[in-house]
Parts: sequence; C-alpha cells; structure tokens
Amino acid sequence: MDLTLIVKDNCDACLRVEKALIKLADKRKEIILTVVNIKDLPQPKTQICPALFVNQELYSYGDFNEDKLIAYLQKQYDNGACKNAVYKSN
Repeated sequence: MDLTLIVKDNCDACLRVEKALIKLADKRKEIILTVVNIKDLPQPKTQICPALFVNQELYSYGDFNEDKLIAYLQKQYDNGACKNAVYKSN
C-alpha cells in the first residue's frame, strides 16, 4: 500500500502523525510511506494538514486511529489493492 502524508512546517499534529505512520510502516512490509511537505507540491490536492492518502485517495485529515487504518488497509488488500504491489524489504 502506498501511503502519502502531506505535512506543513510548524505543525504539531503533522509531526505526531508522521511519527506514528513511520512506526507502523516499519512493522509492515506492505506499507510504503512517503512524507511530503505541502510547500513542495505545485498543486496540492488539499490545504489541510496533515492529510493522509492511501493509494492516491484521501483517507483522512488530522490524527488517525491506528486500528481503523489497519482495518481499512486490510480491506483494501483483500479487495486486490495490492495485487501488483512491489514490497519493500525488511
């Protein structure tokens, strides 16, 4: 699964979510996490940060519930979202 987190400078929630997602991604080989600062995007899809995208679709703004995210990712996986995925090595 491709997770993209959009963050901005001086954002406590962004830092909190980024740390939690890094920890989650470290435990799961199927998660590829990319963190992007909104100022580096030429045409951001959102102005609200943090914003979490799963496979290029908006999943949530702000803090997230890890159990709900894992359940959502599992459902996506079961539905074939990772059929052609390339997994990172651990």
